[in-house]
Amino acid sequence: MLGITIVSHIFLVSLVLGLAFMAPILEYLSYRRKDEKFEALAKSALKYLAISELAAGVWATWFTVALAGFWPQLTFIATTVLFYPLTIAITGVMIGIPFMAIYWYTWGAVSRRIHLLIGVVMAGGALLVPTGFNMIFSFLDDPVGLKRALAGNGWAVFQNPLYPDFTIHRISAAISMAAMVFAAVYAIKAHRDHDRIHEWASEIGLYIGLPALLIASITGVIYAFLLDKYSPYVASAVLGPLSFSSVATYFRLYPAFVGFMVIISGIWVSAMFNGLHKAFDRSKEISSFILLAFSLVGVPYGEVLNDLPRYPYMVIQGVSGIPASNFINHWMYISPVFAYAAMIIGTALMAVFSYMIYTVLVSKTPGKSGEGISSGLTAA
Repeated sequence: MLGITIVSHIFLVSLVLGLAFMAPILEYLSYRRKDEKFEALAKSALKYLAISELAAGVWATWFTVALAGFWPQLTFIATTVLFYPLTIAITGVMIGIPFMAIYWYTWGAVSRRIHLLIGVVMAGGALLVPTGFNMIFSFLDDPVGLKRALAGNGWAVFQNPLYPDFTIHRISAAISMAAMVFAAVYAIKAHRDHDRIHEWASEIGLYIGLPALLIASITGVIYAFLLDKYSPYVASAVLGPLSFSSVATYFRLYPAFVGFMVIISGIWVSAMFNGLHKAFDRSKEISSFILLAFSLVGVPYGEVLNDLPRYPYMVIQGVSGIPASNFINHWMYISPVFAYAAMIIGTALMAVFSYMIYTVLVSKTPGKSGEGISSGLTAA
């Protein structure tokens, strides 16, 4: 249950982070170029942001309950040893959510510069969340600063060599994911309604998504080398024959890693095809569906690939680690039936949400044609 909630939450938070960056950027382009099409796109991105944030909050609650109820020792580490990173993340939540509402309700009610500043603060709050939480995952792979943090130096954990690259990788991957989904959705709409505005919106998504994807790809390669050096157990489990380490692991996830490379390659190929192929024909619609599917799958797939290799350990210490069973609440008996039920229910809820996202983003709502971006621009 903890695994499902973590993966689902990170998937949604990645969408939130990417869209929180895209909305102010699009509004700024509207301001600089005096083009209302950018503003309409910014409002569209903000609507998708609100939907994703709502669901992310639900999964955050599940995650918190599961962590506190079933993993008390892990909760102790997060709230003591990792107190400062956790505080940074919570501060981001406390800034991001209120400013998201302020950003929406002050649209047109304050000067453009003040409104852009509000958007920047909203994006900054969203950025603080992975800046803090990524330390937790870096710590699980390499618990740098543990003794010094327990002795009172909470900042010692920030000396983790995995943390800087991993944080940049996750942030750029989140922005790329959101932008690619944005580009794919509007490309599909453009093929269906032959609306030039939707074509143009798809191109903007690619302009933002491709540079972010390049940064994510480069930092991902660097992260693999860092894992090989500082967390050989995880590197051996994931990279298999590509790893310089030779450590016996519980899982051999090299085939899954190859599958992940196929997904990333699919995102690159379909995005480049959409960027170079200007005609919105059947081939581009198929390419857009591939881009949409791979972009949505890439982040959760990568997160599973990042967390699963630690098993049967929770915290990795070089070539071994501290078993996950050491962190479980032994006062609560968790039957296999309960565990499987939690997995089935969590997976089913995520499937329902994914379908709702598809319906909201891609499908047209009968009887409400006047609410679309193109009709809003036409009215403008």
